Amino acid sequence: MMYSLNVNSIRSLLKKRGKNALSVQDLPRYTHEHLGLRALNLSTDLLKGMGRTEITRIRDNGDKVGCTCLMLSEPEALDLGNSNENKADAAIDRMSRVIVAGSVLGCNAVSMSINAKDSDDVFELVSERMKQVLESADQVDINVLISPTSGLTQDPDRTTELVKAIGGFRIGTLPDFVAAHESGDATHYLRRLTPYATVVNASTLGFVEAEPDDEAMQAAEGLSGLDALAAELEAMDDSAPPVHVGYELEPMVSAIKAVGFSGNIALDYRGDGDGTLGVLQTKDAIEAALVSLAES
Repeated sequence: MMYSLNVNSIRSLLKKRGKNALSVQDLPRYTHEHLGLRALNLSTDLLKGMGRTEITRIRDNGDKVGCTCLMLSEPEALDLGNSNENKADAAIDRMSRVIVAGSVLGCNAVSMSINAKDSDDVFELVSERMKQVLESADQVDINVLISPTSGLTQDPDRTTELVKAIGGFRIGTLPDFVAAHESGDATHYLRRLTPYATVVNASTLGFVEAEPDDEAMQAAEGLSGLDALAAELEAMDDSAPPVHVGYELEPMVSAIKAVGFSGNIALDYRGDGDGTLGVLQTKDAIEAALVSLAES
């Protein structure tokens, strides 16, 4: 597995002004230099107002520093299940333009969510309209990943059924850790969706520092001077991974590992505070979970 940055994690940096200002074109360099990552995922709203030249510059800047744009996401759920043909056609056209932008960026995937009620008739409509979307994707060799949302794609089993109905090797899913947690059965959610995924969005909510080792702290109580200080520092162990709050990360990692996922994990920190630190903590916590699972 490799890692990428979900740029939503550091959006606050794009709002800064002056010498510390960070532009969208600067994101590949920042991602590589400050996070040690070689890929990022962008949202289409960050490209608002840009023409082909500006979008191409993002790709070129990424090529220079060795940090590519892996995926372009459309944040608005598209009306592919609407009975109004004009609105559905507008949604298909929108996604076709997202695919073109993703191709200019050098992405190998785009993601989208679908605004549709869950009924058999709507299911058929969405399936046929998604086939039209895939025609555009085939032209530029890009995968289209469905990001589940309320309605038709809320249930993971229903989403996989939709993927199979659409057919083709360019359609897939974009599982998300927070969505998995909110589903009530994270393991089932991820085990069902991940086999169709090339990217898993590892969304996190916040971290606390690991608690010191109780036995080591008790041992330090019987010492004095430098020996006591050394023992206390060892008990604190700065190398201990941060602890995620909100839900446990290890079962999530275990679920995607169990189905043989070897694709890209997008680090998506959604908590308060420093987004850069949150992304680094997310990566550390996931790697610690992988080590723990390997040892168990």
